[in-house]
Amino acid sequence: MGSVKNIFAVLAIGVFAAACSTDEVAKMSVKGGAYEKGLRDGYVKLARAEYKEDDFGDAGSFVDRAKMAAMGKPTGPEAMSARKLVSKHKKPLANARKRLTSAFAAGGIKKAPKHAANAQVQFDCWMQEAEENLQKRDIQKCRSAFYGAMALLEAAVEEPVMMEKKPMTRQLLTRNFIVYFDYNSTKISKNGASEIKGVRKFIKPRKTSRITVAGHADRSGSNSYNAKLASARADAVAAGLVKAGVKKGIVRTVAWGEAKPAVKTADGAKNAKNRRVVISVTY
Repeated sequence: MGSVKNIFAVLAIGVFAAACSTDEVAKMSVKGGAYEKGLRDGYVKLARAEYKEDDFGDAGSFVDRAKMAAMGKPTGPEAMSARKLVSKHKKPLANARKRLTSAFAAGGIKKAPKHAANAQVQFDCWMQEAEENLQKRDIQKCRSAFYGAMALLEAAVEEPVMMEKKPMTRQLLTRNFIVYFDYNSTKISKNGASEIKGVRKFIKPRKTSRITVAGHADRSGSNSYNAKLASARADAVAAGLVKAGVKKGIVRTVAWGEAKPAVKTADGAKNAKNRRVVISVTY
């Protein structure tokens, strides 16, 4: 009986020490700006959640990252090789990481430091929960939060990136095609399929430099859910274009979620014109 008490005493001391360490990092003054502070606060929150679940390994790792951020030496998003992931999580996470690092490379940390920090923290949260692969609700929570943060981050960097393109020898023109979707759906309707065929017909006699496929959603769901829905719609249309004969190399996707509605509505409102994908053909 005494040995059992000793074990519990050691565990209690460990939990107390860990909690103190987290609190100390949470109170550290941050060397840097909003990105570093966002990482510090985000990782501290993840650490506390893992300590409550007695996951001291992951909690300690998040504390270390929070400390590095506070010291002005932030770590990047977790490498894919850092976690032992089951196959069903590998591709979505690899795509998500590529999307995140692309936004960082486009100046996302400087242009939208808070959203950049939140996206990185939620990606690492998703990685950690996916490795455990135990709680579907927690995996979904981190994944949805990541997509929501990414929509805001990409919205901040998208237009400046477009402007940084080298000037062409002639003035470029843009023609928009729109594919509408049913409520909460990513399925392309007959009208949508016809619009995609119209894009292929339009570009056939023209020299097309790029096609941007932008996904949108109405405001009937949460911001994070709508970001994911808009991304899925954009991916569906992009796949439809490639299947119709459009070169994959000139097609790029972006998800705006509910950030750029065609019709301004109150939060929570349904609107058919906002459930869309805009195909912008530059030629």
